[in-house]
Amino acid sequence: MRYLEKVIKEALRLYPSVPIFGRQLQEDAEFDGGIIPKGVTLTTFAYGMHRDPKLYPDPEKFDPERFTLENQSTRNPFAYVPFSAGPRNCIGQRFAMLELKAVISNVLRHFEILPADGYKPILIPNVVLKSLNGVEICLKERNFRGKCEGV
Repeated sequence: MRYLEKVIKEALRLYPSVPIFGRQLQEDAEFDGGIIPKGVTLTTFAYGMHRDPKLYPDPEKFDPERFTLENQSTRNPFAYVPFSAGPRNCIGQRFAMLELKAVISNVLRHFEILPADGYKPILIPNVVLKSLNGVEICLKERNFRGKCEGV
């Protein structure tokens, strides 16, 4: 399950459900030698930040090893925000991760998930990240005929 969590985190890095989110400043903030006044709405472009080569070398590569404890400890914790961050982050974050692990592990018990031939998603930049042409995968049924009897 630990590796599955890394795979899920890497998928969410590349394709965060909410690619952009905003927060309104509750007080003046100093930034880069200037002041941003209270009440201004700042946006975080998670999709772009998660693909920044300064934060994630070779950012287009799918690499679950980015989420080992060693690799995570070298990054700012706010460099990965698929569920937002801070006091207003997604309250369903833990539930979503548990549900993803349960569903994916159950599917993987019975099927091998393979990419569909020639499929390339056409992403729609919106409040929620979607694919204009759907999501296509191939499921190959697992064959467990060679079961081991006893140990």
